Amino acid sequence: MSIFEKDDFDFLDKKTRQILLASRESFVPHTPYRYEKNLFEAVRRGDLPLARRCMEQLNTSGQAGRLSSNPLRQEQIIFISYITQITRAAMDAGVAEDLAYAMSDSYIQTSEKCTKLSQISALQERALRDFISAVKHKKESPPYSKSVRSAIHYMQSHLQERITLEQLADEAELSTGRFSHLFREETGLSPMMFLQRERLETAKSMLLYTDRPLSEISAALCFSSESHFIKVFREYTGRTPGRYRKSQEN
Repeated sequence: MSIFEKDDFDFLDKKTRQILLASRESFVPHTPYRYEKNLFEAVRRGDLPLARRCMEQLNTSGQAGRLSSNPLRQEQIIFISYITQITRAAMDAGVAEDLAYAMSDSYIQTSEKCTKLSQISALQERALRDFISAVKHKKESPPYSKSVRSAIHYMQSHLQERITLEQLADEAELSTGRFSHLFREETGLSPMMFLQRERLETAKSMLLYTDRPLSEISAALCFSSESHFIKVFREYTGRTPGRYRKSQEN
């Protein structure tokens, strides 16, 4: 009989008791939760040396639960849990949610393609480094006011939509005049120039990591035309989009 034939999953009660009993009889404790919390706090601080010490402590104190009979799959499952936790620690430290989730998805997808335990271990170290780097970058960024942060978050979340100055001022809960003055004072750019810079930075990533043609990138990021996109991209980077994409392939 399939264990999933009963909707109430009563079998889990027995399974849980069996695992708990086996754990107690083995005299090998599960990795203490306090060590996990120490690691997440190190991520929130943006402290890579401390995080590495916490990882070493985690790896030598107790053992993880048995999640799969396949050793590689066991480590992949643990890695997914690890990434989920440090993603949330990074967001607690102020890393933008869309960036943190994109990093998380990228690492989890990559872990699914690993064929060796050593690859999972290397990926874990790389992920720790990258998330802490994102936290440090956030901590070292200018301390914008709540109104400006709200407007920037709105921009970054709606790059593929038409955005007006009035919408941004509404997000900042300020009049358009006061908002424009405050935004320029804190960032050194007008709101619409800052928005254009965000779109151009996104365009750079799309050129590098997708095969989408210039016309699609231009339309997706709300440039008035492909020729306008090429013009402002060249002014921003010193190269046309096509040359930029080709130069990064070498």
